[in-house]
Amino acid sequence: MAKTSEQMKSLVEEFIKITNINYEDQTEKIREKSKIIEWQFHVGVNVIVSKNVNREDRIHINVNMRFPPQDSKLLVMKNQVFSKTIMEISYICTICGVGHQWMKEGENIVGLAIFSHVDEQALDRVSFHNAWDNVARVSGHVQKIFRSNFSGFSAQSSTTDETIDKSMYG
Repeated sequence: MAKTSEQMKSLVEEFIKITNINYEDQTEKIREKSKIIEWQFHVGVNVIVSKNVNREDRIHINVNMRFPPQDSKLLVMKNQVFSKTIMEISYICTICGVGHQWMKEGENIVGLAIFSHVDEQALDRVSFHNAWDNVARVSGHVQKIFRSNFSGFSAQSSTTDETIDKSMYG
């Protein structure tokens, strides 16, 4: 039987609570800014769990990495190291079955989002935490790729918090 949006939200909140990671229900705040998001939780420093209005059948798990200006200056297409980095990140995301999207402000790359989803019919604790762990694991690998390709990459992209470093099961 199909789950309603509120049932999915309630389940997700219970799944988040058992991790003992601080979270905030940002549903009201996000509704003021966007009509696209039905509900949203901000977990830890950089994990967003949300449900889009146009997708009744799934919830999204997203890790946003924001780069400080000194790192953003390295992330330009003319830089051959960046082209190599793009290929390595695309490869790891493809192998692990997660999506990724570069965040831009004007012409500057200011971040990277790593994301996945859980279908409404498969939304249980194990599926949710598996998807979360997969996104977190890939985010960790992506950080290693940045640091290995760019000496001096600050890695101050807010991914070194408990939502990434700790498995959802302990």
